[in-house]
Amino acid sequence: MPLHQILFVLLQAVSSGYAVIRGGAPERMTGIALVLAAFATRFASQFEGAYHMVVGGVVLIDIVLLLGLLGLALTSARFWPMAMAGMHGCGLLGHFAKALGSDIVPKAYFALVSFWGFPMCALLLVATWRHRVRLKRYGVDYAWVSRLPRRYRDGWSVDELARPLPQR
Repeated sequence: MPLHQILFVLLQAVSSGYAVIRGGAPERMTGIALVLAAFATRFASQFEGAYHMVVGGVVLIDIVLLLGLLGLALTSARFWPMAMAGMHGCGLLGHFAKALGSDIVPKAYFALVSFWGFPMCALLLVATWRHRVRLKRYGVDYAWVSRLPRRYRDGWSVDELARPLPQR
């Protein structure tokens, strides 16, 4: 296995493991989704010409992962899922580049679609760490927009929520 793949597997294992063990619901869901997508991509890419052509199974896996990340970005109370969906969308564009320009060499196509996995794993590490910081600082870290307190949605800051309500 080439060095970049070994590094990715290690980074994926560390970031997803940390997210699953110490993260909130969005971090755990993303960690599991990234691991499943990595395994499925490895399996699908074995059978389809190793990046000499557009790998249909990998494209399908990437589309499903993008839809999951977009759903997470729309429903979670975190900012990082939007950035992660954008990164993954950039990787997905590599498939369309290969479809439009079949003269792209396989190593360049592989780099286009696989590069974004590294910053995505790094982002998951930072997101999980930030979740832990918020839990320690505020005692709570709301995962979903639908679960945010009404006062927060009305413009109160997190620091104001930590104080008792003013008495009327």
